[in-house]
Amino acid sequence: MAKIIVACGSGVASSELVVKHIDDFFEDHGITGVTVDATDFKKLPDILASYDVYVWIARPSEEIQGIVDDNNIASVNGLPIFTGQKPETSYKEIIMALKNLQTN
Repeated sequence: MAKIIVACGSGVASSELVVKHIDDFFEDHGITGVTVDATDFKKLPDILASYDVYVWIARPSEEIQGIVDDNNIASVNGLPIFTGQKPETSYKEIIMALKNLQTN
C-alpha cells in the first residue's frame, strides 16, 4: 500500500484540508490502496522516511529535503490543492509518483 504524508506548520487545518481533497480526488477517480496522513513539521523528520510521497504546503527545509532525497520520496507541491488554483497540477504529480512506485 502506498503512503502519502501531508505536512503543514501545525498539522491541523491546512494539512487536514489537503488530505481531505486528496482523499476525495482518489474516491472520485477510483484510486485505492493509498493512505493519506497529515502531520506537522515538528514530527515530520521522525516519520517522513516511512512514506512514499510527501505533499508539502510550505517549501521543505534543507533537513526535510535531505530526507526526501536520501529515501527517494516523491515531493509534490500541495499549495495548488490547498488554494484550489490549478490543483490538477499537483494531482498529476501525485498520480505520476504512485505510478513510479508500481514500476520500481
